[in-house]
Amino acid sequence: MALIEITVISDPVCPWCYIGYRRLTKAIRLYQKTYPGGSQDRIRISWKPYFLERDAPMDSVPYIERMTQRLGADKVPAAKARLERLGVQEGIHFEFEGRFGNSLRAHQVMLLSELVSREEKNDGRGDRDIATAVAEGIFRAHFEDELDIADVETLVRIAVYASEGYLEEARVRTWLEQGQGVEEVDDMAARARREGVNGVPYFRISGEEDAEGGALTLSGAQDVDEFLKALIAHKTGKELESADQEAGQAMISC
Repeated sequence: MALIEITVISDPVCPWCYIGYRRLTKAIRLYQKTYPGGSQDRIRISWKPYFLERDAPMDSVPYIERMTQRLGADKVPAAKARLERLGVQEGIHFEFEGRFGNSLRAHQVMLLSELVSREEKNDGRGDRDIATAVAEGIFRAHFEDELDIADVETLVRIAVYASEGYLEEARVRTWLEQGQGVEEVDDMAARARREGVNGVPYFRISGEEDAEGGALTLSGAQDVDEFLKALIAHKTGKELESADQEAGQAMISC
């Protein structure tokens, strides 16, 4: 049995991060179902922050308004149609009547969820992946439920519900209102850019004993087959071809 560590560098307001995460989970299920011994391996996902726009206003604006600003009004219909089409394939039903704001608070909640996950594991109270449950909850709230993930009270509700109470309401609200974790989030996001992460989603696959420089990396919301190949390559100690690692990055990342 081996431990496979997958680090996901993402921004909750990036639709390709949601698609990439769903494709990754499909690949993990395939790996555990089809690869010899794969069902015995433990796969642990951790989440690291990235900002598409660190200086975006904290007060959110309508999502369509933001898409129009970034893409131009003439390109919005095609962008929406593409996300809707690809999203359905991954079980995601993209909606575009929500709001877009700075993702700092969502990253703060993700950092807190990572800390609580570690607390639970260190105390021997189970192996529940609280951080991944919260990440999916935030993605779903933003892209499917049209909720404002820049809003403190909305994030409190998402975190408590997605974590099934492991994140306590008072703790999440205090964490956000007091600005806890902001410095850590900014430091991690800046480090990712220094290390060459220029778009998200970005994935690192490594083992418990691997140095970070030895990890396999993939940029963008790769196809399920690419994620599966990366998991198998890690298991067998092989390197992925650079063409596989970077395939279509400009088209499948934010």
